[in-house]
Amino acid sequence: MIKRLIVFSVVSANLGYTAFLFPVLSMLHGGRVPPTLLNFAAFVLVDTLGGVVLALVAYFAMRVGRISVIRSVTLSVALLWAAYWLITICLGRSADIHNGLIVIFLDGVAAFITWVSLIVLIKLQ
Repeated sequence: MIKRLIVFSVVSANLGYTAFLFPVLSMLHGGRVPPTLLNFAAFVLVDTLGGVVLALVAYFAMRVGRISVIRSVTLSVALLWAAYWLITICLGRSADIHNGLIVIFLDGVAAFITWVSLIVLIKLQ
């Protein structure tokens, strides 16, 4: 179960973040996120690691909380997204609030794409 969940999570995280968020950020913030092969590889690497973390958190939530895989995935995506942005906001890393809100919204869309694709992959198995 955990191996399939890891594979599905990695694929889903790369769909949501690499396939969606990387091109969008490259268009909006080309100076910060230039569309280079090195940046693409960095997105793939980070999103692959993020997918593994997502799978492990979901698996842990499923086992400890004794909830279904769908609920554990939903909880995990929401908690990881919220935790990341709460830490980032508390550390004050976003100087421009308008651009910060746009990036948070786009990251939420990427998390939603990740969640939907992961649920679809789980249901198709």
